[in-house]
Amino acid sequence: MARERVHTAGVFAALSDLLAQVKLPEPAPVVLDCGAGTGHYLHQVLDAHPDSRGIALDLSTAGLKRAARHPRTLALAWDLWQPLPLLDDSVNLLIGVFAPRHVSEYARVLKPGGTAVVVTPRRGHLAELRETGLLGMQGEKLDQLRSQMAPSFGAPESTQQVLSEVPVDPNLVADLIFMGPAGHHRQHTELRAKAERSGVSHITVDLDVSLWRG
Repeated sequence: MARERVHTAGVFAALSDLLAQVKLPEPAPVVLDCGAGTGHYLHQVLDAHPDSRGIALDLSTAGLKRAARHPRTLALAWDLWQPLPLLDDSVNLLIGVFAPRHVSEYARVLKPGGTAVVVTPRRGHLAELRETGLLGMQGEKLDQLRSQMAPSFGAPESTQQVLSEVPVDPNLVADLIFMGPAGHHRQHTELRAKAERSGVSHITVDLDVSLWRG
């Protein structure tokens, strides 16, 4: 529910818009979202391509129930470290947003000429929450991603920065923390109270969107 509220508030709207613009030249393309959560990004892509079909993979059955609401989405509970439940060369577009990456499986299921898009946070992402101690510190993720992808995909065709500033209130700050790993074993009321004391009124969305062709 926290993730759904964050997306409904448009916090990551710039990212959603960019993903929806990825070209899918083949008729009736198959879009795979690894770590789909509620399916928000997958649904944006499907809506931009009316002849497409989507597959959402995630461990969260609560999130997948929301992902399955889209009429052209098949939602499957799956451990992304295991071999993916798809045939070789069966996917036109693979999306990974802040999710574990099984790169050899990416390469196996992606069709020749298909596209893999992976989103990673930059150092400035949610910096306001880290500076106030609401989130832990993190380093750059792009170099690590490129090293992981290189054996199967080589260098990315492109990497684009998504940068925006979004107004927030304490409830939305609590949702942002609650929806991620830092929210595990924490109470939403506790996070909201800390957010109120922090005085954070806006957050920075700062991401790298990297694209490979299979």
